[in-house]
Amino acid sequence: MANRASSLPLSGRRAVLTYGVTVVILTATLAGLKGLAAWAMDTYVYTLPLFGGLLESLELVEVSNVLLFALLGVGLGAATRNLAGPLRGWRRVGLLLLTVPIVFLSSYWVRQYLWIQKVAIASEISPTQAAQVTDRLLQEATGHEGLLGFFVYTVRAPLLPTDLGALKSLDEDDQWFRSELTRQSGVEPGLFTLIFQVAGWGIRLFYMALAAITATIYFARGSLWAEARRAPAPNPPGRPGVKGQPPARRRAPTSQPPGAARPRRNHPVDPPRSQP
Repeated sequence: MANRASSLPLSGRRAVLTYGVTVVILTATLAGLKGLAAWAMDTYVYTLPLFGGLLESLELVEVSNVLLFALLGVGLGAATRNLAGPLRGWRRVGLLLLTVPIVFLSSYWVRQYLWIQKVAIASEISPTQAAQVTDRLLQEATGHEGLLGFFVYTVRAPLLPTDLGALKSLDEDDQWFRSELTRQSGVEPGLFTLIFQVAGWGIRLFYMALAAITATIYFARGSLWAEARRAPAPNPPGRPGVKGQPPARRRAPTSQPPGAARPRRNHPVDPPRSQP
């Protein structure tokens, strides 16, 4: 793509640069809006006494995927209006595949940041120490640290404790809860683990599919809008619509009626030579 972009004229390079800046600004804006929605839900909704925990376990903030990814798809599609033909097609689809995970994971990054801050306040430790404690917990539970570990761990435990003592005994409390379910129902504990994982991943995959399908549909609509409003390329000099051919010469009109035979031309004949 870099070789093709460098071979474009100045107007084509300017269009590629404008498209790249548009993609960056649009992605950053929507990721910020999704993070802001995650902060608002965590601050004002998930703290409700009765239904806050239920709404948090259902990840209600991900309902915003419908609006945000519709804006992302239609914006990326419409931004291709001034791009040249070789730079459209699968390359713009690749940008869509790159930007969708960034916007989708922005809310989980904010949620992890808020969780670390709550652990630091509740346990009276520094945010750096709280980040180390939570990373250790995520590493032991999922085998991953940071955002990836948080993303995987919240599938099975959407409600995360903030007290340091509760964090250290989180696995023990989880095992005790499952053993109590087994004792009361007589069902193997592995079945409850499977049910919780299926339910958690079902909710998570539903929101992921919702984001991907919405972005794809509105990306197609934005691309159709761009195609309809793209300025047609000027034809080269010569015959209209045919590249590299000179204009055809027009024949002078004749006074003969159509279908009449053309008169034969009389060629000059040499006079006969006299014989001696």
